[in-house]
Amino acid sequence: MAYSTVPKTKRDGKITLQDGGAVTLEVAYEDGNLSYEQPTAQSSLPIFDRGTLSAVRKQDDQFITFTFSANMRQFTDAAAGSINDFVRKVGFYNGNASAGTGTPYIEQYVINVQFEVEGTDLGDLVDSSATFSKCECTSVSFSEGDPNSFSLSFTCYGGVTFAAA
Repeated sequence: MAYSTVPKTKRDGKITLQDGGAVTLEVAYEDGNLSYEQPTAQSSLPIFDRGTLSAVRKQDDQFITFTFSANMRQFTDAAAGSINDFVRKVGFYNGNASAGTGTPYIEQYVINVQFEVEGTDLGDLVDSSATFSKCECTSVSFSEGDPNSFSLSFTCYGGVTFAAA
């Protein structure tokens, strides 16, 4: 497989929320601004001997965090759900299964978030994706404007899997 020569843009992406079962929600009317930070596996602990660095030891695990924004269509919908309902497991999505089963065990409601990037329609041999697993939505912010919008922030406890499909 050849390395792509096609730069990707926000028009090529798609975000899908997935619960721990078969329920999914494709995020529509989103801004195309998903951003993630993947720190090193563990934090570092510098050890000093009277002010002089003598060692650096591995410390606690670090977690991926990411955000994206979507245009607000409504806060909630008991008959069809909303992005706000999905990440909070309320309303139409109150029966969602958590993706927090297995190892590591996570008590909070967590979901998987898949970010797909189109490639084949642009001449690439494959599309690509990043699937963030066991993600807790840490905040949902609302902003009034033209248009109104939600900004969602997540911490990913299960890691990210990159794939070419």
